[in-house]
Amino acid sequence: MQALSFIVDGEFFAIDVSLVQTVVRKIPITPVPTAPGEIVGIANFKGRVISVLCLQAYLERTDALQRGRGFESFSTVIFKPISGDEDQLGLAIDEAGDLINIDESDAKPYVHPTQSKGHSCISSIVEIEGTLYRIVDLHQISDGYKTKKEHAHSKNKANADKEKNGNNTENIETGD
Repeated sequence: MQALSFIVDGEFFAIDVSLVQTVVRKIPITPVPTAPGEIVGIANFKGRVISVLCLQAYLERTDALQRGRGFESFSTVIFKPISGDEDQLGLAIDEAGDLINIDESDAKPYVHPTQSKGHSCISSIVEIEGTLYRIVDLHQISDGYKTKKEHAHSKNKANADKEKNGNNTENIETGD
C-alpha cells in the first residue's frame, strides 16, 4: 500500500494515499463553537465547505485538542468522499510527510492498552527505517463523524420540536 505520511503532535501517522484528494497547507479554518470536540472547524475548499477534523480528539487527547482549536496554522489533508458520502472531510495535521510504501504483511494490529473506543481510528502500526507509523483508518473516522452528525441533527430537531410545541401551548387561550 502506498501511504501519505504526516505528523501530528510529534508523532508519525500514515493514511492510504488512494483516499487522499490533496493536502492544503495553511488553509483558513473557521472555528464552530457549538461543534463537537472532534471538529476543529470548517474550511472553504474550492467553493465547498468541509469539516476539518482533529485526530487528537479521536485519540482522546483533549489537552492537545484545546491547544489546536481555531488555529489557522494547520495543514489539512482533504479526503475524497467515502462510499458516496455527501460530506467531504479534512484532517488537521501539523506537517505532511512523504509518500511511503507499506508492506501490509509488516503492519501489526494496533491495540491501545486501555482498549478505548477512541483508538479504533488507528488500524495498525508499522516500523519503516526506524520510524514507527500509526496507520489511520479513515473509514472509522468517517463513521464516527457521521454518527456524531446524526446525533446532533436529532438533538437539534428534538429541541426545535420542543420549542415549537412549547410556543403553541403558550398561545392557547382557555376562554375562561
